[in-house]
Amino acid sequence: MRGSIDIKYTMKQFSILLGASVVITLGQAQAQESIEPKEADHKLVAYGKEERQVLHLWLPKTKAPAPLVLHYHGGGFVVGDIREKTHNRTAAMCNAVGIAYADVEYRLLNQAMLHEIMNDCSRAVQFLRYNAKKYNLDKNRVASYGESAGASASLWMATIDDQADPKAKDPVLRESTRLAAAGGFGVQATFDVIQWPKILGLPEDKTPYWGMIKSAKARLGEKRFNELRKHMDMLHNMDKNDSPMHFSPGKEGQGVHSQRFVDVLEKRAKEVGASLIIKPGRQSLIQFLTGKLKTKPKPASGQRPGGKQARKPFPKHWGDPPADQTSDYRKLPGDYGFGSGTLANWIQKHLERDAEQKPKDEK
Repeated sequence: MRGSIDIKYTMKQFSILLGASVVITLGQAQAQESIEPKEADHKLVAYGKEERQVLHLWLPKTKAPAPLVLHYHGGGFVVGDIREKTHNRTAAMCNAVGIAYADVEYRLLNQAMLHEIMNDCSRAVQFLRYNAKKYNLDKNRVASYGESAGASASLWMATIDDQADPKAKDPVLRESTRLAAAGGFGVQATFDVIQWPKILGLPEDKTPYWGMIKSAKARLGEKRFNELRKHMDMLHNMDKNDSPMHFSPGKEGQGVHSQRFVDVLEKRAKEVGASLIIKPGRQSLIQFLTGKLKTKPKPASGQRPGGKQARKPFPKHWGDPPADQTSDYRKLPGDYGFGSGTLANWIQKHLERDAEQKPKDEK
C-alpha cells in the first residue's frame, strides 16, 4: 500500500484479499444506547475539489468551541462511502457530551494513490480547523478513529510529522494535521507492504496487495517508490511525541486484521516511548477519545494569566526559533511548556545535538 499503490484491481480481487471488513461503530455504555441517531447538521460538505472529498458534520449545542472527532470508514480503500449515512448514533452520543463529529469520505485506490488518499484524510482535518470559527470548533482538540482502512488512516495521522505547509497558496493546507488522540479497530501497523510478508509470516505471492506493490514499483521507479515507502511507514514514523493511540486487538491468522500487526505495533511503541493502548471494546475507545478531548491542555508552569506563557529562554547558541509555525498545540520537549509541532521538532533537534556534543565525562 504506502503511497505507492495506484493499480486498479477488481473489486472481486480485493474482496478475496481483505475478507470481511471489520465494521464496528463506537458506542457508549449500555445506558446510552437509548440515544437516537441524529441527522447531520451539515451534509456532504466539500473539503476539497474531488468528488469524494466530502464529509457530514454533526455539531453540539455549546457556546464554547467544541472538540471534534473525525471518523474514517473502512473498506480496504476499495469500497465504502458516507452518502446515505446521514443519521448517526455515535455522532448523537458525541454531541450529547459536547463533542462535534465528522464522517469523512475519501478517494479510493481506483482514483488515487494511497499517499494521496492519506492527503484526503489529513485535508479533512485541516479544512475543519480552517473553518473552526464557522462551525464553532476547538481546533486544538481534534481526534480521529476508524475501522480497518480507517483505523490505519488514523494511525498514519497520529504518527506522521505535521503536514501543515505555512507557505501553501491554499490556506487550508497551512493548518495543522496533528491529532489529540487516534484509534480504531482492525488496524494495520504499516502501509509499507514490503514488510508484510515478514510480519504476517507469509510468502510474498500470498501476501495481500503484493501484486499491486510490484506493479507500482515498476511504474514509479525505485527512488520514488522508496521515498513513498518511508513516508507511509507508520512503524518508522512513530516516536514519543506522537498522539496518544488506542487500538483494538487483532484477529487470529495472517489476514489484514491479524494480531501480528498489533504485536509489531506494540513492540515499536515500547521501543520509542509512544503512548499506545491495546484494548477491546467500543466503550473503552469512546472513553479514551472523549477523555482526551474533554481535557484541555494544561498550562506550563510559569504561565501568566491570559495565556501568555513565561517560557524559559532557549539557549543562545540555538539561534531564533522558526518564524513560521503550525497552529497545533502540544507539550514541548525539554520542559519548555506548550507550543506548536514545528517548535517541538526544532527544540528536539537542538536537545539531541547538544547531547551528542557533550564531553564524555558529562554524559
